Amino acid sequence: MQCFKRCVLTLLALGAFAAAAAAVAAYNVAGWLRADDPPRRADAIVVLGDEPTRALTGAELYLARHAPRVLLSKPYRSPRRLLAEREGVAQPWFEEAARALLVRKGVPESAIETFGEGMKSTAAEAGALRERFPSGAPTLLVVTSPYHVRRARLILADALPHARVLVVASRHETFPDRWWADREAAPQVLLECAKFVFYFLGGRFL
Repeated sequence: MQCFKRCVLTLLALGAFAAAAAAVAAYNVAGWLRADDPPRRADAIVVLGDEPTRALTGAELYLARHAPRVLLSKPYRSPRRLLAEREGVAQPWFEEAARALLVRKGVPESAIETFGEGMKSTAAEAGALRERFPSGAPTLLVVTSPYHVRRARLILADALPHARVLVVASRHETFPDRWWADREAAPQVLLECAKFVFYFLGGRFL
C-alpha cells in the first residue's frame, strides 16, 4: 500500500511539473516563435507566400537599401480560387498583390522578381531558392509572418547550408504575447507548433 501511495504521489508530482512546464512554454511561445534577425545588407529580399502584406516590410527593407532586388514566392493555386476565377470572380494571387504593394511603396518593377511555381509549403519555397542560388554564399533577407519566423529560419538553413539566411518578421501583422486571447493568433500558434513537430518527424509538403 505504501508503495502504491508513493507511486501515485510521484505521478501526481510529475503531472503537476509537466503542467507547469507546459504553461510556462505556452506563455513564452510567442516570443520564441517571432525571434527575428536584425536586417543586414543582403543579395536579395525574399518575401514568402502567401500573405501579401508581408510585401510592405519587403518594400521598407528595399527602400532602406538592404538589398537590390525583391523575390516573391509563387504559391500553390487553390482549386476553389481557380473555380471562382473561371466563374468570373477573380482575386489577385499572392505575387500579384505583393507586387502591387511593392510598386505602390516605391519599389521599381525592374527590382521585383518571382521564384518557384505552385509551392505548397516553406520547404517547397526553400527548395526553389536552392535552385535559384545553386552556388556561392548569398545572403538572403527573408520576410515572413511573426509566428512563422523560427520555423522558416530552420527550414531555409537546412535547405541552403551555403547561404546566410536572415529572417525578418512582417511589421504589419500583430502577434501579441497573450496569443491565446487573440482570435487570429491562437489558431496560428497551435498550427505552427504542429508544423514544427511535423517537420522534425521528417514531414514535408513539396
